[in-house]
Amino acid sequence: MNTGHQNTILRFAIIFLIIVCGFLTVLVKIILIQTRESEHWELAEEVQDQRVVAVPPCRGNIYDCNGQLMASSIPRFRLHMDPLASGLQNKPRTIEKGKNKGKVIKADTAFWNNLDTLSAALSMVVGDKSKEEYREMILTAREQNRRYVVLTKDTINFLQYTRLMQNPFIARGEENINMTGLVWDTLKVRTRPFGNLASRTIGTTGNTQGHGLTGLEKQYDSLLVGHEGIGVKRRIGGRDRVIIREEPQNGVDIVTTIDANLQDIVEKELRIPVEAYGAKWGCCVLMDVHTGELKAVANLSRDKSGNYRETENRAFMRMEPGSTFKTIAMLAALDDKKISLNTPVSVTRAPWKYRDVTHVDAHKMDATLTMRQVLAVSSNIGMAKVIPAAYGGRAGNFVDKLNRMGIIDTLGYDIPGAQRAYIREPAPGDMSTISKMVYGYSVELTPVQLVMIYGAIANGGKLIHPLLVRELRQEDVVIQRMPQQVIREQFCSPEAIRDIRKALHDVVWNNEMGTAALSNGYQQAQSELVHIAGKTGTAQLRTRSGYDNEHHRISFVGYFPEENPLYCCICIIENPQRREDLNPQTINAGRGCGAIVRRIAEKTMAYTGCYVQHDGKMQLQQRIK
Repeated sequence: MNTGHQNTILRFAIIFLIIVCGFLTVLVKIILIQTRESEHWELAEEVQDQRVVAVPPCRGNIYDCNGQLMASSIPRFRLHMDPLASGLQNKPRTIEKGKNKGKVIKADTAFWNNLDTLSAALSMVVGDKSKEEYREMILTAREQNRRYVVLTKDTINFLQYTRLMQNPFIARGEENINMTGLVWDTLKVRTRPFGNLASRTIGTTGNTQGHGLTGLEKQYDSLLVGHEGIGVKRRIGGRDRVIIREEPQNGVDIVTTIDANLQDIVEKELRIPVEAYGAKWGCCVLMDVHTGELKAVANLSRDKSGNYRETENRAFMRMEPGSTFKTIAMLAALDDKKISLNTPVSVTRAPWKYRDVTHVDAHKMDATLTMRQVLAVSSNIGMAKVIPAAYGGRAGNFVDKLNRMGIIDTLGYDIPGAQRAYIREPAPGDMSTISKMVYGYSVELTPVQLVMIYGAIANGGKLIHPLLVRELRQEDVVIQRMPQQVIREQFCSPEAIRDIRKALHDVVWNNEMGTAALSNGYQQAQSELVHIAGKTGTAQLRTRSGYDNEHHRISFVGYFPEENPLYCCICIIENPQRREDLNPQTINAGRGCGAIVRRIAEKTMAYTGCYVQHDGKMQLQQRIK
């Protein structure tokens, strides 16, 4: 073999070795990149041509007890346009300078051919401008070299979005925004299908993150909001697209105890007298006495313009209850066997002074009444004379009894800012305070707490904490059922409950004395369709200078059907005004709140189907669970 041939082989061998080494180097580098250096290069890639973005979850829904949507997040859409997008040329023009001087640049046929159809589609679907106005708006933005013009001032719904996407020019923008200059923004908007129904209880959302501000939306915000996913934003086909790396976890759904149909009944019945008598505010709560579930919570407050809206959740704000507290005070004394329904007491037309406190009756009479009659006629003097004397000057014993009964519960509520009961702690021997407390002063309860106590009287003695949320769901799977919270299995003796129910019956059905009974032909709380038992209440409004005997807070709390109680309802109206053009001219607890509860009871029983026709009479049928 000659020397030239050997050199050729050697050169080929060297070249082959170089190629093999290069191949092995590349192979090793590939292996290193895919193993040890993969995270580094993935990060570098993301930094160079990608942006890691958070993928927002869908906020959880809020339902009523029947599965009807009370609050939900739905997509809304906004369309804007870049009239100077690279795919859209200017209108025909002649070049005036340079070597191409005099040359005519043709018009962009895609833009000019579709401008009219785009304007017509926007006018027809969105409807806030005419076709000519949309056309002029787009052309003006183009002439002013503006790169951003909003075509839909307000967001549009999915149906409007679908109709617009039927336009070929608009649909083409989904493929490449540079071809049309059209860009869609998708937003999640919180909506309530039932409008303002129970709006203060369900709550509201706000700010850029859409977090809950009031009601259940705020209380359960951390569960409703869900968890963000991870996405990567890339420029594909002339537009930014998000590629999902980690799916977001949608928020938890909340099933409330509210019944939207009963809520509608309660709000409508409350609104009529509140508006008619120009009250400051009104509140109404309907509760299932066997489960503690709140079926309706209505709050109407007068705003600055004189309209009534749900601006404050009065159902969870404490206030002096007035005479509705007489039931509780008498029940405590009955349970302690300090008095009986037949305990006599003399009442007078004239004010009666006990130590440094003067007591006055609205229903003035000079008579000797039993305690059963005292509750029916709602005598302040009768209560102030008997209860303090029954406890022998030991003020603390009476308050301790209320505490043992569970009147001041220690459980929290599902509504932010919900207040707890307050009972003024009297000094030893301070029976003057007790003499006012027994008919609803120096003590503060919320409407929800009052309906809880009367509900316990109705169900036989079980004091059940009011419930507003029934269960939590994740993707239609129940993840938590809210248990019934019993404060006292038997908050007072069955004998005391039996006695107090007799007295509450007389309030509505004793036509001679009952403050919610038949009055001058006016039904008040009496109903031929459903028997109601309960108690009226009237409290003078407290001002900085003392109590104002010209302005009152009226109320009625009762349960029904009296024979087999299912529901308890409370109605409170703050400062109703005298109306000369209405009959009766003034509104009191029986004619106002008692009548509201009566109408709610009748419609509730009709809605729930608890009554059946039998032999020409309405009879209570077995409760449907």
